[in-house]
Amino acid sequence: MEPKKTAIQNTLKQNTTNMIFYEDSFVKTSFFTKEIPNWEIPIFYFDFDLQYTGFVSAGVTSPLKNLTLLYPEISSLREDLKSVIEKISKVKSLVIIDSLNGFFNLLEGKKDLGRLVNSFLILLVSVAKHTKSTVIVGVLSKLNADNKRILYNTGRRVIENEHFTKIQLTRSGNSISTKVLNSDSAC
Repeated sequence: MEPKKTAIQNTLKQNTTNMIFYEDSFVKTSFFTKEIPNWEIPIFYFDFDLQYTGFVSAGVTSPLKNLTLLYPEISSLREDLKSVIEKISKVKSLVIIDSLNGFFNLLEGKKDLGRLVNSFLILLVSVAKHTKSTVIVGVLSKLNADNKRILYNTGRRVIENEHFTKIQLTRSGNSISTKVLNSDSAC
């Protein structure tokens, strides 16, 4: 018997690109720990902050056969992206960028950093559409005075695209709440 899908799982699977906003990195990692085992397709997890990798290494989270953990360094980023793009161009997959903040931090000091990161993401999303793959981007963010999402620490504006599904994670006691931001429904 197949496990019952939650509303958030259906939302994630129906949309090519999902932005997961959070203010607590442990809430984000708990969310991914809970959601990732529900995916039976290949999963490519770019762990820029190494928190999820730490959970797996410590045995808090079980390693999965369909999960490829990538923890790119500046010297391996191009090859890692190239490899994942090649694989998702052939088979429906899940790609997780954890986190956008870490992605920026890795490339800090590069010329036109915002354009470079956005270009990588747009390329990844473009290829994902061909196989109906799903891309999830974790974003440690807060709202600024203009009610726009910005990255913690850097103050950079978060990528805006009407085709991205935006989901806010919050802790409610011992559970994690999800709210789809670009619709009136909460999951």
